[in-house]
Parts: sequence; structure tokens; C-alpha cells
Amino acid sequence: MHLLIIGCEYAGKQTLASHISRWLMEKMGEKLVRWHDHFVVPKLDQHTIFRSEDDTSISDPGSEHWSVMGKKSHDQLTNEDEAQILALRPTILEQLQRHNIWRHLHHGLFQNEDLLFINHYYADAVYAPLYYGYGTAGSFADRRDRARAWDSELLTSGPNITLVLVRADPQIVKDRLKDAPRASGILKSADIDHVINRFDEEYDHSLLPRKFLLDTSDSSPQSTFQTFIDNIQPFLTKHDRKRLEDHSRVENAQ
Repeated sequence: MHLLIIGCEYAGKQTLASHISRWLMEKMGEKLVRWHDHFVVPKLDQHTIFRSEDDTSISDPGSEHWSVMGKKSHDQLTNEDEAQILALRPTILEQLQRHNIWRHLHHGLFQNEDLLFINHYYADAVYAPLYYGYGTAGSFADRRDRARAWDSELLTSGPNITLVLVRADPQIVKDRLKDAPRASGILKSADIDHVINRFDEEYDHSLLPRKFLLDTSDSSPQSTFQTFIDNIQPFLTKHDRKRLEDHSRVENAQ
């Protein structure tokens, strides 16, 4: 499955990713599910990792972990590193992000059975002009224009990718932000209406043809996930369906 989930912080993307990960492990037999979730400054290095209950490589299987695949702990970004990222001049940060985005459009990545992104370059299109000091309309780094160019590149590398917009009512997002503020979080309460509208615009203007929207305003996490399962069915590839069938056959034979 190739999937790109986008939306405002606190809309419910991580919760949905958790449910999808468990589904991939339970229904397709995956032992490890990795999400590329490192496109919002200053979190540019980590992935969200889920492991199955029978994965004994860690002491707490079945739980969520933040890590960088293949890196030792001393190689990962520290709080001091993130502070330096936030202090970069906009022109340098823009270049860093542009390279980060292009790296994750490389065709080799799309050879994986599952390639899962949260926000990717859509985050830059929304947040860069607002918080990073670059990406405004008409500039060299115009992120609205570049987002469409990156849509085209993404369709070349991964034509089967599905775009999912996760959104919620602005007041609900404001309440979630107030109740559970995150370390190094960039979202400001006063900007939430604008950010939600911008993600709506990016979704509407996206060139990706395989897409659908999920609203978590009045929906429980389980209900949102079930709606995702209903909506993803037309976009499952033959290989996805074969994995589902093969794993079901093995489970029934036990």
C-alpha cells in the first residue's frame, strides 16, 4: 500500500496511522510498519514505527516508537540540533527541506510493498509561508507551484499512491492543542482556521487522482478507521488484495 495522509496537526493523522498499522499487521501479516513522518520543522529525522506482537526484537512489541531506521541513537537529532534547524535562515531551511522532499520522491523508495507518508511536501506548502519564512506566492520557492510539480513527480514514481485528507472542525483542533501541547510543535491556535483551509485547498488542487477525505470532528478513532477501510477498497492494488487473501488463508489454516 502506498499512502499519503495529510492534514492539520491534531486532526487525527497519527491516530489513524496507528489503526492502519495494526490492520497491516493483523490482515497482511506485516511485522513492522514504518511511516515517514519527518517533514514538519524541526522534526526532520524520525519515523513512526509500529511492530507486531510477535516481533521480539524490542521489549515492548505492539507499541509505537519514534526512531530512524538504521541509525544509532547518537546519530539521531537532539533537541540542540532541532534548535539549530529552527534558527536557520529561511533560504537555507528552504534548501534543506527541498532536498528532504526530493529524497522521498526517489523511484527506488516506491519499490517497497508499503510506503507510508504523513504530510510530506504538503506540509511545506501549508507551513513554509506561515512559519518558515519562505515559499510565498511568486517567489523562487513558491510552495503552491512546487507542490503541483511534486505531485507530477510522485505520480511518475508511485502512480498507485492514495491521498487522504484528515480534517476536523477548527474548534476541536484548538481544544486538542490546548489539552495536549506537543514539544517543538509549531502550530499556533490563532492560525488553525487558516491551516485547515490551506490543507483543504491543497487537497482540492492536488493532481493525485486517487484520494478521499476523512472528517474526525464527530467520529471516534475506530469509526474513522472503518470509514478509511471502506474508502480505500477501490484503491487497493492487486498485490494488496493478494496479501490480504494469502494471510487470511494462513490464518484460517491454523
